[in-house]
Amino acid sequence: MNNPLISIILPTYNVYSYLAQCLDSIVAQTYKNIEVIIVIDGANDGSYELAKEYCQRDRRFSVYWQENAGSGPARNNGLIHANGQFVIFIDPDDWVKEDFVETMVHLIEKDDYDLVTTKETAVYFNDKGKQTSIVEYHSENKVIKGQEDVRKSYVELLSKGLIAAPHCKIYKNSIIKQNNIRFPDLRRSQDVVFNYRYYNYISNVLVCDYSGYMYRVLRKDRALRLPKDYYLTIKVLYADICKLHQSWNIAFDKLTVCNDFYVSIQAHLESNIIRGQSIKNIVEDETIYDIIKSSRPTKIHFALTRWLILRRHYLCASWLISALYHIKAIIH
Repeated sequence: MNNPLISIILPTYNVYSYLAQCLDSIVAQTYKNIEVIIVIDGANDGSYELAKEYCQRDRRFSVYWQENAGSGPARNNGLIHANGQFVIFIDPDDWVKEDFVETMVHLIEKDDYDLVTTKETAVYFNDKGKQTSIVEYHSENKVIKGQEDVRKSYVELLSKGLIAAPHCKIYKNSIIKQNNIRFPDLRRSQDVVFNYRYYNYISNVLVCDYSGYMYRVLRKDRALRLPKDYYLTIKVLYADICKLHQSWNIAFDKLTVCNDFYVSIQAHLESNIIRGQSIKNIVEDETIYDIIKSSRPTKIHFALTRWLILRRHYLCASWLISALYHIKAIIH
């Protein structure tokens, strides 16, 4: 293995309670040739001051401040300052195993891959911040070579959660810079857009069954994190993925895509119902309705909710979603 410089980018907003654990895990990496770019996205909780302390202790760390604009613009700011041959994104409320960077570098250099994607280990916490469970996710080892086969695999990898979020991956900085690939100015799901923009320029992918990224899952307010108009973002993503396949001249697996988007729609409906809002305007949107109608969810409660929505029993659907939300809360 060569010793390339790795740019690690952390978009940071009000995560002071978790930031030290994240930064300590980076300091402890067995792979040492790294630059750590912390972008403070308008945080006012002491995260900026803590990041500056790490910069004083370790010359590999740097910190930049920006007014609050979201994680996408913060990552873009980090990319401007990235000098490494490869790029890794880490969220500041997560952390990584000691061999994470070394493993990712070894994998991408193994056969000059354009993208390496892995899975995460989810660490669940309850409302009081107590760790409740750990789930290590796995994926089938897979090498995809040739631009056509890579593009044909997009929907499959997306449906398996392998090319949605930017974490658990290592990217070639040359591809990012040469094609000016950036995160869009969206508050949610900008990760999916960045990844399909990157995916448009690659010719090989390695999927590896490795789970060195520790993903923090907080129970509190998870249902309220989606904006009230998130369905508009779903519409944009769905249209973009359709156009992407048209530009590739690749057959579009509408069923699989709609099944994936239905999960997002259900989460959005849950979020609005918990806020006491109607779901009528969401499910009667032409594109959203088409996605729901074209989907075939396998989970019973998803299928039942879909059945109620398609028959316009919106109050019953809302009651079911609300009941399931509160049952899950009791279980957790």
